[in-house]
Amino acid sequence: MEVIIGFIGSLIKISILSSIYALLTLSSFRLITKFKPNSWFDRASTKKIRLWLISSSVFSAGLLCYLFTHWGFHGFGDGPRIPIGHGVVVDNTNWEEYGYMNVAETSDSMKIEMTKFKVVNDKIIGNLESGFYDYKNSFFIYDLDEKVFTEFKTTKDYVEFATKNNLPLINELRTFRENYFDYWGGWRAWFLP
Repeated sequence: MEVIIGFIGSLIKISILSSIYALLTLSSFRLITKFKPNSWFDRASTKKIRLWLISSSVFSAGLLCYLFTHWGFHGFGDGPRIPIGHGVVVDNTNWEEYGYMNVAETSDSMKIEMTKFKVVNDKIIGNLESGFYDYKNSFFIYDLDEKVFTEFKTTKDYVEFATKNNLPLINELRTFRENYFDYWGGWRAWFLP
């Protein structure tokens, strides 16, 4: 049910955005005709409703396609997700505190779950905490570009490595919810579905 509500909400947002973008297109065409009379823009802008309908349809189709790309799909309802690069996403279920990735397994052959993480310089740094698994290590770094997964047994081990390599310290890691709203907030919330 949450997925359907999320999808319908996205469709409503797409229709509003495409209407606004179509209105801006119409206004731009009208502005251009003031400086270039008898141009293609002048001929196209004489049929305002037709121009608005066509551009609104194009924007709607483009935004709908974008919604289902790696960078545009934020999850519907109970399945929020954050694209972090190189085709990798951090998923979540029902807005619980745990984020998870399916790109690698830990040294104890378990899925990567975390409560706090940060993405920096094509690397995701996070703690290994789960409601299901009992990890033998405490922190990890996954290099998105080279696809290398490195684990750290203790907090001290990670802090030493992070200090040497100018990586975020433990207090700089953020929850899934904080990372989600940082990524999907701001200009993305206003201009994209």
